[in-house]
Amino acid sequence: VYYSPEALEMQTAFFDHFLKGADNGFDTRPRVRLEVRDTLDTYSVRSEDTWPLPATVLTPLYLNAATDALADTQPTDSAVKRYDAVEGGAVFRKTFSEETELTGNMKLKLWVEAEGADDMDLFVAIRKYDASGEEITFYAKASYTKGPVALGWLRVSQRELDPDRSTPAQPVLAHERSLPLSSGEIVPVEIEILPSGTRFMPGETLEVSVQGRDQMDHMALAHKTTVNAGQHVIHTGGDYDSHLLVPVIPK
Repeated sequence: VYYSPEALEMQTAFFDHFLKGADNGFDTRPRVRLEVRDTLDTYSVRSEDTWPLPATVLTPLYLNAATDALADTQPTDSAVKRYDAVEGGAVFRKTFSEETELTGNMKLKLWVEAEGADDMDLFVAIRKYDASGEEITFYAKASYTKGPVALGWLRVSQRELDPDRSTPAQPVLAHERSLPLSSGEIVPVEIEILPSGTRFMPGETLEVSVQGRDQMDHMALAHKTTVNAGQHVIHTGGDYDSHLLVPVIPK
């Protein structure tokens, strides 16, 4: 946890070394410190030399709008999930059958359509649920304890990517022009989900939530003004490879 005594000691040593010139050996420490979270206050810490982790296996989990599931294979049949752009949302879930560590960036690829608008603001959250169906929350901004696993967001008219800077796990937006949607137009978008480290045990569930407003009630987010109106439509299966790309770390 960022505010734990061990983490604060490391931060103090970092600033002492690089700002004050203290010869405290910080430059000999491993370059990466990981916290892999189980619950709010239960986690394991380890060190790594590089980031992203070289053992990462990027694994797609395909959205199925017909079943609200995240599947290991792309559904053969196409389906749509439609929700109110201002008040509604959609969720897709996968329950793990074996212990799985997800550490790194996730990416959500969606095929989307706007009904009654020419743009969309999409807010994404990854959440964890225990085997009984209770949500497990984590520390977020300023010691907030009701945070999800990770967050991401995108205005669809800004979906164009920078091909030189983007990677399979981390899309980088070009922000060079606006691309509004035409009526009936279905477009692919790639949404960066901020890096995290979380362990899922057998029976625990990962949920991806998509909606048109902030995914948690915190003043530091506060996206009060959006372009959303009408209906959002998510297309899955068939020709539409909507999926969540997750960073699986082998045991």
